[in-house]
Amino acid sequence: MDNEENKIELFRRMFCEHYPRLVRLAVQLTGDDEEGRDVVSDVMETAWRNFGGIDTARQGTWLRTCVYNACLNRLKHRGVESRHAALMAESCRMATEADMVERERLLRQVEAVAGRLEEPTRTVIRLCYYEHNTYSQTAARLGISPETVKKHIRKALRMMREEIKIQED
Repeated sequence: MDNEENKIELFRRMFCEHYPRLVRLAVQLTGDDEEGRDVVSDVMETAWRNFGGIDTARQGTWLRTCVYNACLNRLKHRGVESRHAALMAESCRMATEADMVERERLLRQVEAVAGRLEEPTRTVIRLCYYEHNTYSQTAARLGISPETVKKHIRKALRMMREEIKIQED
């Protein structure tokens, strides 16, 4: 048997001897079967790369220490991910609340301007935007053309934009 084949055989024996116990330890520490197996696989990969430098008499201790440390690192990382997720959720909630406050403020301004519109412009706005009628339906209800409905809407939107701009300045 040449040196490379000997190394492979020694590693295979070490793997077979320690793998089941290492997986049990990793699963116990992480609380997850798949993650436990992943940790042990990563440790075994490291062991293969460093196999010549691992003392044969201390292989089991070295492997258990590596698995233990890798599990601790994963658990720490989970905590970091949890904190970041919580911060992101809080940030989104705050942004949503701020957006809602701003939206409510603009809506109050728009409604105040709409309430001061002259007839039939006010009725056109109510039918199109509050009652969700189409321009054709609004025109039919008021006995005017759809083009006249569009004219009233353009007039109302222009007035609303101007009023809001004045209030913001």
